[in-house]
Amino acid sequence: MIGLGSAVILEIANLVYAATIYLSLHGWMVGHDPSGMQLLMHLIVTAPVVLLTTVWFFYLSRHGKCSAIFWKFNLGGIFIPVMSIQTGVTYYHFDKVGLATSVVVAVGLLVLFVAEVRRLVHS
Repeated sequence: MIGLGSAVILEIANLVYAATIYLSLHGWMVGHDPSGMQLLMHLIVTAPVVLLTTVWFFYLSRHGKCSAIFWKFNLGGIFIPVMSIQTGVTYYHFDKVGLATSVVVAVGLLVLFVAEVRRLVHS
């Protein structure tokens, strides 16, 4: 359970970081960087952490520590850096799609984790 909890915490922290990057494009939460270099951080930080935690969830599911839905759902987080490398990120609202994806994956992982803990407590 510690391994699953650690993976969920790491991925949610990563998704909060990704959401902060998207919010910085409009200056909503943090200062706006007009060069757009903050989007490069999705490729440097967000994508590798999503892949790492997906492999971690896959490993845990293969050993019966969690459901396979964890790694499948978490793999949807790779959509976040894909949206950030598109041309016209803010013009075509890819930033809002990436932000929505980070929120949906984070909430989904939290719900899955709570359901898994409840399942283990009742068994």
